[in-house]
Amino acid sequence: MFVLLFIPSLASATSLFQDPSREDLNALLNSYDKKDLACTPGCSADGDRKNYIVSILALSDKKNNFGISKDCDKSVRNLKGMWREGINDAGYDLARMYYYGVCVNVDLTKTRQLLLTSANNGYVPAQKLLGKSYWREETLGKLYSEDNEKAAFWLSKSAASGDAESAAMISAFYRKGIYFEKDPVKSFYWINKAFDSKYGSGLGAYTLDLADFYENGYGTEKDLILSYKFYDLSGTAGIEGKNRISKDMTEGEIQEAIKQSHAWQEEHNTFVPSYYGLEHQSDGSYR
Repeated sequence: MFVLLFIPSLASATSLFQDPSREDLNALLNSYDKKDLACTPGCSADGDRKNYIVSILALSDKKNNFGISKDCDKSVRNLKGMWREGINDAGYDLARMYYYGVCVNVDLTKTRQLLLTSANNGYVPAQKLLGKSYWREETLGKLYSEDNEKAAFWLSKSAASGDAESAAMISAFYRKGIYFEKDPVKSFYWINKAFDSKYGSGLGAYTLDLADFYENGYGTEKDLILSYKFYDLSGTAGIEGKNRISKDMTEGEIQEAIKQSHAWQEEHNTFVPSYYGLEHQSDGSYR
């Protein structure tokens, strides 16, 4: 077996950035200035995260704010070294590089092995990508034939690990009877989990779905106050829903729903731009 596919043990494997949306990585990147990343791929003295970020930036022809030029040889060599040391992020990126032919020749066999190993190591982005690649909503369409059982298996793992989109997909599986038997209660459980998930959840994410579940009593008790709350949290996209269900609500119920919506926004310091009476502030919030 060649060196690239050295498989780190589950005990030694580590993950730097588990968020599939890469919001955590981008947030860290935005906190750096040019001197923070004055390094070439392989400068481990600056720590695994900086070393990894520099290696990723050095894969691209695009200009960046850090003065890092494209260097395929050093970047690929460094990512392979990080993978041998058990860094799941490096194996995941190498898998995608072999799929798209970025700084390496296309090799789908290597893509499959790297992706599967990092997913088995508990790396959420790899689990999610595997699930989507087995489903009809696949991302890497050349890797696998459609297989709803395997899609459900991997998406269930990434959903349980906190990925909101994966949880929403599992909810849809239960609602539509894809692989699982139709189960309204489990469908509601997973869409509710999607809204509160660690990665990719929050305001505007899956609020319309929750509003619909509560409006129709699908998998949960019918509750127009909660339905109105989630339509309200959907901003302009929820106006039609609010207008529809308000006909069956008292003014007191509507005000209670608005109160709950406002309380959620205050608690999470995230505001719907169209929310009643709120104005955009210099810090990006609405008050």
